[in-house]
Amino acid sequence: MKEPVRLVYLINSLNVGGAETGMCRLLNGLDEERYEVTVVALNEISNELDDQIPTWVRILRLYSDSPDLRETIDFIQAARKADVIVGSLFHAAMVAKLVGVLNRDATVATWRHACPFKTRFRKTVFKLTTGLTDVILADSTAVADTLTDEVGLDISKVHTVPIAGLDLSEYTMVDHQQSSDITVGSVGRLTEPKNFETVLLVAERLQETGITFEIAGDGKQYEELEQIIDERSISNVTLCGFVDDVPRFLSQLDIYFQPSRWEGLCITVLEAMATGLPVVGSNVGGIEQNIEHNLTGLLFSPNDVGGFAQGIRKLSTNPQKRNEFGKRARQIVTNQFTRKVLVSDFERSIDTYSNER
Repeated sequence: MKEPVRLVYLINSLNVGGAETGMCRLLNGLDEERYEVTVVALNEISNELDDQIPTWVRILRLYSDSPDLRETIDFIQAARKADVIVGSLFHAAMVAKLVGVLNRDATVATWRHACPFKTRFRKTVFKLTTGLTDVILADSTAVADTLTDEVGLDISKVHTVPIAGLDLSEYTMVDHQQSSDITVGSVGRLTEPKNFETVLLVAERLQETGITFEIAGDGKQYEELEQIIDERSISNVTLCGFVDDVPRFLSQLDIYFQPSRWEGLCITVLEAMATGLPVVGSNVGGIEQNIEHNLTGLLFSPNDVGGFAQGIRKLSTNPQKRNEFGKRARQIVTNQFTRKVLVSDFERSIDTYSNER
């Protein structure tokens, strides 16, 4: 019997987020008999995703209130024996590259989840350390294009591996009917890139139509959004806070709205598509690449409040169009963004390099 592949997977934390959720979905799709997996969280400020990681996977936390020496030693030992070292998100990816220097026999793979870099410094560091990575996993075609066209990386080193990994059995298709009660929803961390201020401005324009908006998520902009709602007397928006059952939340909507300023893959858009929802979104990153304008949704510039409002209003009165968009969207997810696809693409990327060594 072959020895299991020893995989060490580094990530910044186990908080809820696209990269973290994608990791959990990937691990749940891996063959327990083929892999021996250790997940290493660099900065553990919560345990939100512990129950989504398979029970056969070992979890190490390097830092909570203070560094954990025992778990740090366990991590070093695991990394030295690893066959594959994966780093997800900037800081974890940097650690994975450094650990790879200590274990020259391991395949080092690092994820890239966003098109723009947060700072010029990060972009420079990323380019300078590219040689320490064997495989760069781009979570969407949009990210892959950025890495090859703008950063100038060798296309052979960049592998597109959509990290959505959806289990379609979790998503119930919405049956769109004529109704005067239309609910538009958005899901995500309440942070500046997600552009929830625009959601509020669109809702304000549609107050007299009876269309309501629900925003699921938590984050540093929560109080700021509350203040905008209060100051502008926007009565048709509900801030739902963190929602632990996203498929259920989506199943109660009629339209999904994602006006992000920038995105990589945008898993929540794909989850909405899996639910059979038409998507009104911004023409950026993975949203633009995965939403077919006038076929599965409607696309506008991130700050086009009038366009978003008009698009939502148009879909709200046309259940037939919402059904058509939703069915086509579900099929796209079925073909390209399931857990089976994620695992297959990940393993192909790792095996391709391993077999070349």
